[in-house]
Amino acid sequence: MDIVIQQTLYGISLGLVNALIALGFNLTYGLNRVINFSHGAFYALGAYLAFAIISMYENFWLGILISTAIVALVAFFVEDLLIKQLYGKDIDISIIVTYATLLIITSIIKAVWGLKAKNVNVPEILRGQLVIGNASLPFYYIFVAAISCIAFVALWFVINKTMLGKIIKAGIESKERVESLGININLIFKLNFVIGSTVAAFAGGIVSPLILIEPTIGQTIILSCFAVVVLGGFGSIFGTLIGGLIIGLVLSYTAIFFPVMAEATMYILMAIVLLIRPRGLFGIE
Repeated sequence: MDIVIQQTLYGISLGLVNALIALGFNLTYGLNRVINFSHGAFYALGAYLAFAIISMYENFWLGILISTAIVALVAFFVEDLLIKQLYGKDIDISIIVTYATLLIITSIIKAVWGLKAKNVNVPEILRGQLVIGNASLPFYYIFVAAISCIAFVALWFVINKTMLGKIIKAGIESKERVESLGININLIFKLNFVIGSTVAAFAGGIVSPLILIEPTIGQTIILSCFAVVVLGGFGSIFGTLIGGLIIGLVLSYTAIFFPVMAEATMYILMAIVLLIRPRGLFGIE
């Protein structure tokens, strides 16, 4: 029972983290209709820049803030140079272009930081563990899970309670109607892409103490993002949250009984959901 409790806690934390990372990926598809595999590159770049800035200034929070801001700026230029050319085009074209962008940024990361894995220390204030009986969970996992929840609430508020959110929702339903009101939909597309990429960079920064930072983390995480979004449903913020939690718990429980199949289980679950409900659990039609 202690093992089950501990793995449940880990599964929820892991699920919330995966959902946060996948959230930006899903936002880009929801409005822009682009399958953005370069999302993984922004996650990796956020982690590497956080490592570099934290190493330089020995300030974890400053590292997260500056790395996220830098990646937001990079995303702005990537959207201007590449992504905006994909709007209205076939999905397969966006997959090819954004995956190529992921590979290019990964190569730049290798050139700048090399192939050796990096690591970031947990801030001193968040060291230690929560103990429940014989089960335990590091405080930093709780912190990351809480940050993920706050990010979801903030984005829900933006999408549902602000004018920008109303424009985004209207744009998802009909781009032409939004343009007929004199609204620059391309600017909204740009903002949406930058917000999604910024979420990825922020997630990469806060997750950096939990992982080994190496060049291929962007390619690895984008597969997890894809599984979370397919399971929860493209275009659904709530679906992303539920998909992340389901996959986090499945991975955590599988790690107890059949660890060699833990990662494969995620894709098996995704395939089963696609067979039963092709648009995912909460996907937008």
